[in-house]
Amino acid sequence: MKLSKSKIIGLIALLAVVGVVCGTLVWRQSQPAPAEPTEQVSITGYLGGEKIGLFDDAKFKALAAKQGIAIDYRKAGSPAMMDTDRKGMGYLFPSSRAAVEYGNAKGVKPPPKATSSSTHRLCYTRTRPWRTGS
Repeated sequence: MKLSKSKIIGLIALLAVVGVVCGTLVWRQSQPAPAEPTEQVSITGYLGGEKIGLFDDAKFKALAAKQGIAIDYRKAGSPAMMDTDRKGMGYLFPSSRAAVEYGNAKGVKPPPKATSSSTHRLCYTRTRPWRTGS
């Protein structure tokens, strides 16, 4: 039985596809599982009312718990959180740049190791409670 040139090329292409699929499956199985958090971190802070739905969401809580983070909040309006007692609070999560500027004018400065987003929403934190994969 003599194979034509096109059948040989087709067979080589089929074997290549099977090899790539099998190699991908083996490679994915050999990847280490994500590391579990070594410690549980609890953080409490002030949160604007429009974000409460996110923080109360079961999926959000499950994702945070999976990373070893327990997040608690106290509801406060964005300008109000700049005026309230922040003792024991780990973060402020105002809803607008105007509230952040108001806080700056009132002397509310992010801690030296603060993590803040670069969007119009800004979150001050005292520490960085999430994991970066190492």
